[in-house]
Amino acid sequence: MSSAAKTLGKTAPTLAEADGSGNAGMTLFRCHRQMLSFLFREHSQRTASIMVFVASSFWGLLWVPMRMTESMGVSPLWVQFWFTSVPALLLAFVCARATLRERAYWGIYIAAGMCIGMGFTLYALGLLLASVSKTTALFYLTPIWSAIIAKFVLGEQAGMRRWTAIGLAVIGCCLVMQISPFAIAFETRDLLGLMSGVFWAIGTVVMRGYPQIDFRNATFMQYLCGGVIAGVAILVLGSDTPQPLATGKAMLMGLIFGGMVFLPSVLLTLRVMQYLSPALVGILMLSEVLVAVISAMIFLGETLSIEQGIGIVVILVAGFIVATSKETHPQESSMIS
Repeated sequence: MSSAAKTLGKTAPTLAEADGSGNAGMTLFRCHRQMLSFLFREHSQRTASIMVFVASSFWGLLWVPMRMTESMGVSPLWVQFWFTSVPALLLAFVCARATLRERAYWGIYIAAGMCIGMGFTLYALGLLLASVSKTTALFYLTPIWSAIIAKFVLGEQAGMRRWTAIGLAVIGCCLVMQISPFAIAFETRDLLGLMSGVFWAIGTVVMRGYPQIDFRNATFMQYLCGGVIAGVAILVLGSDTPQPLATGKAMLMGLIFGGMVFLPSVLLTLRVMQYLSPALVGILMLSEVLVAVISAMIFLGETLSIEQGIGIVVILVAGFIVATSKETHPQESSMIS
């Protein structure tokens, strides 16, 4: 600690002051570790539900920095590449060695990482290339896919209460995004939103089936796979390379927003997925839709219609049902073998 003090400043007044700064640093470090321990340990269903609801709300603002980066002269594929590659690089310093040591779980990390990474990549591209409202609504069919897949893979039984919450969540999402499922005009690019939800559901079921794996390593593989997928798409589709200045700005945006703002919420969400049903987590993630609508009102001057207000209430009711329902953890025998 004293050598660090000498390096940072030539005039360290007294040893007592140096010790005081050291104690302050140790206190800050302990508080940081206690905060991480609280966030990442297994909580009650109600507490975990609230944490996912709040963490997922950050993703309702994802379109803002991604659209800003695109306006700097960066193509959508390159935007996605930097928003996944930079967080992957940050996580590599912490998780790369640990991931390499856990050879027994390499297949699980790759499977979960590829599926969730593909889901995130397709969703982000849908926000950039297709209709934001349709992409969001199609992605949030995720609870349905998760419930069906978990039933056959994990043996989870979705009762009437859970299906009611899923139904309310989908209806609320359609109301908020002002989409009529009976009059929706489906385009080829809308497959980005639909398939993003399917891949995300598969990845979350894998995470749920192996609660013993380190979620930080799984998150690292998710971002790494997402960056690789975006990179391959750039090579195959021949996306134009942005100018050096635009590339630097895109990297900085990926660091600030992808790495510092959205990465912690992904870590928290994937941790909760290990002990809460993927279908229930998918419902709670609809908080993103609420924030997306509110942010559109603020940044784009959009107004909130009566239907959207009803949709927000319906989503909140679905979240309340999830938070107050009794969730039983799958036994070892019901995990993926």
